Amino acid sequence: MTAAKMLTQARKSLGLTGRPNYITRDYANRHGADYLSAPWCDMSVTYWARKSDNADAVLPRGDRAYTVYHAEDGRDAGRGYSGTTANIKAHAKPGAIVFFDWAGTNSIVAIDHVGVVEVNLGDGRVQTIEGNTGDACKRRVRGSDVVAYFWNPDYEGEDMPSAKEIADAVYDRFTHTVTDDVWAAKEKILEPGQKIDPRTAFRQIWAYTKDGYARDREILARLAAQDATIKALAEALAAQNANLDVDALIDQIRTALDNVSINLEVGK
Repeated sequence: MTAAKMLTQARKSLGLTGRPNYITRDYANRHGADYLSAPWCDMSVTYWARKSDNADAVLPRGDRAYTVYHAEDGRDAGRGYSGTTANIKAHAKPGAIVFFDWAGTNSIVAIDHVGVVEVNLGDGRVQTIEGNTGDACKRRVRGSDVVAYFWNPDYEGEDMPSAKEIADAVYDRFTHTVTDDVWAAKEKILEPGQKIDPRTAFRQIWAYTKDGYARDREILARLAAQDATIKALAEALAAQNANLDVDALIDQIRTALDNVSINLEVGK
């Protein structure tokens, strides 16, 4: 599934207050009545994951109510980062499971609380959705002073490059040095070792496309002229022979032409 579905499910819980509530009841139904009134921040993450069909990604070892174990799940999967400003800026994606230590350490064993990243604010802070913050489900803004750890679940399709990464790769492709194994070099369009100018590249693409359209139009025009010639010939023959079936003759000519290979030397 996707991070978007995870966040959609989390947003449905905004405003939920008190306990027991539907999140703690859902967890208690599977794990016992003791969870009806227990701290429910990680039960919330579990609930949102299960309800959005993201359990495989978010709960690789099953339901979690204990934040330390949940953080360790991400660490052991190799998907986690300590809660530094640099890491948050670079790696905290929407849908990331983010863990907090109110004492300000980056130690997993000291984690107190958990939420889900809704937005990376780009300055070392994240906007989150959290259950059991003031015994309610609310949005919060958190920074590296309290973020101890976070990890990005392997949401289906979410490991694709970001839009910026794709744009950077495209730009690099249009500005790199031509090697002798690329199509343009093999076709003698560009010289190996030549540095590509993106403006030139786009002009070349436009020129080839425009030329192709022009050739297509010329071919179509010649085919239309050929069709008109066939029709005129058949009508001329019919004028000399009243018993001639013009439509049948045209069909016969076209059938014969279908079996002929023609080399169209357009423009020559």
